[in-house]
Amino acid sequence: MNAALLVSVQSAVWTVASSSVAVWLGIHSRTAVLVAFGAIGLVDAVGSIALVYYFRHGLRHDRLSESLEALAHRIVLVGLLLVGCAAVIGGIARLANEQSREPPDAGVVLAAASLVVLVLLSNRKRSIARRVSSNALLSDGHLSGIGAMQAVVTLAGTAATRWLGWHWADATATIVVGCVAVTLAVTTWNSELRQRHGRDRR
Repeated sequence: MNAALLVSVQSAVWTVASSSVAVWLGIHSRTAVLVAFGAIGLVDAVGSIALVYYFRHGLRHDRLSESLEALAHRIVLVGLLLVGCAAVIGGIARLANEQSREPPDAGVVLAAASLVVLVLLSNRKRSIARRVSSNALLSDGHLSGIGAMQAVVTLAGTAATRWLGWHWADATATIVVGCVAVTLAVTTWNSELRQRHGRDRR
């Protein structure tokens, strides 16, 4: 359980720091995909913070609370759904207005660093989650994996805008990031509902 707490703390610290910088860079440079990437990362950070509390509670009481684990799930899923919808709407609005900005070098570096860190965190979380039998940490590991994929989308969108002159790439990448977040939220929620109904029938 100590390892689960440690990786949750590491995830929370990284995602808060990197996502805050991404949002600031995105707003400053008016690059929509960086704002979407950072906003979804902040939602992931909220989930990691909830897991920090969850595992600290478990260490203090020598047992894990199912209600706290379920709460951590809901926080992440609702946040992902809201931010994902906002990203899709914002990206569509940018496409309609033909507005796009070339991303700053710092944004590209940040997305590349996030890709590496999030892949490592995702693998670590999933490995520990199986050892401690925590579905919440396992889902958070999947979230970090999605975050890594979003970093790839961000890099692809920024590269296409800068080097290929595809000025619609930023808005399109923003829509893709939003769709990934919404899809993850809906499919995870449906899966949990099916599992709950299966337990109730027993």
